[in-house]
Amino acid sequence: LTQLFSELHQAASVEEAARVEGRIQALWVRSSSPTTDLLMERAAIAIAKQDFPVAIELLDRVTTREPDFSEGWNRRATVFFLMGDFNRSISDIAETLKREPRHFGALSGLGFILLTRGDLVHARETYEKVLAIYPMMESARLAIKKIDEEKGDTTL
Repeated sequence: LTQLFSELHQAASVEEAARVEGRIQALWVRSSSPTTDLLMERAAIAIAKQDFPVAIELLDRVTTREPDFSEGWNRRATVFFLMGDFNRSISDIAETLKREPRHFGALSGLGFILLTRGDLVHARETYEKVLAIYPMMESARLAIKKIDEEKGDTTL
């Protein structure tokens, strides 16, 4: 992962960065257990069907079985986000970042929640952290631009 994060940081184009991102995410979703991998697959199916209670139940099992597996926490944070439960999402994002501080997806999700809550200062700081890891992440760049525009509007 260290080499991939170096490549991600140095990517010369959005396309190159996206390829490296895919390789990083492929490693993130691998657990140390076939059972956990199966639970993650079933959770992904439940999420796709918007069956969030089932997804949460499956991801609870993942985080219990493998508490150091960052992607289990991140996936559950995503489900809580989709359910509109931002407090529990933030809690699981924190758990994700304890295990993988470079998790640009978790940071980006946190930035979005902070932005939604109107916390422009912390949202911007969070998106800056994303760009420090993944400089070509267009959604983070756009979020910072939006924050800066909103801040400009509020100071007039």
